[in-house]
Amino acid sequence: MTSSKPSFSGGLPDRAILSIDGPDARALLQRVITADVETLERGQCRPGALLTPQGKTMVDFLIFADGDLVLIDVHSDAADALAKRLKMYKLRADAVIERREDLHAVWSDQPDDLAADPRLPGRAWRGISDEAPQPETGQLSALEIAHGIPAFGRDYGEGDIFPTDVNLDVYGGIGWNKGCFIGQEVVSRMKRRGTIRKRSVAVSFEDEAPAVGTALKAGDVTVGALTSVNGSNALALIRVDKLEKAGGDVTAGDQPAQIDVPDNLKPNEAATKV
Repeated sequence: MTSSKPSFSGGLPDRAILSIDGPDARALLQRVITADVETLERGQCRPGALLTPQGKTMVDFLIFADGDLVLIDVHSDAADALAKRLKMYKLRADAVIERREDLHAVWSDQPDDLAADPRLPGRAWRGISDEAPQPETGQLSALEIAHGIPAFGRDYGEGDIFPTDVNLDVYGGIGWNKGCFIGQEVVSRMKRRGTIRKRSVAVSFEDEAPAVGTALKAGDVTVGALTSVNGSNALALIRVDKLEKAGGDVTAGDQPAQIDVPDNLKPNEAATKV
């Protein structure tokens, strides 16, 4: 956290800040959420999520840490429910969990002493300020959609998806080697068996993108659907294995679509055999 005034691109009024403070703060989160909190250093941020026991995402967030203090940047609609659930898991842990109305989520398209967003390297930096900045007007959402970065509350809601559907593992938000966390057995089994087949990807069009919910088709095969749109850009949740198998041109409605599937989102060989 910084009290200086860097040139923020703006505050994020749809985000809220939770603090988990105390000698057991990191240990509590380490056994509950997906991310490895113990290795998170001051000046960094890391995505993470709280899952259901069935491995579905209750909510995801960005995590900042400084010693015994951990701050979570989360969608404001989910902040109180997240705080309540963490308190339920706290048991005897020496940690205080609270929603911080005095702190504000901010972002910038320049470093400005903020933490690099690992989902948008070189394009976005995130931070938490004790001063309320001017709210931004949708630039971050537009940037995320253009580069295939899904967001809670825009592309999915509570319990809708597995964390791998929204690429949380690719962004470093799942600590595969850190031990157990809520829902860990399910998502670890998906990884071991090579059954991670759904991914969120960027889609572009020559003209205005079709409406959210429009099906993406490769020939006659439906491979996914649009989850958010901005101008000629869109974001979609797709079955990558179906897209590769179908081949051919992709359309959404009556429009040709260009899908960007980075290599790190393509399924391994095991996924095509299930």
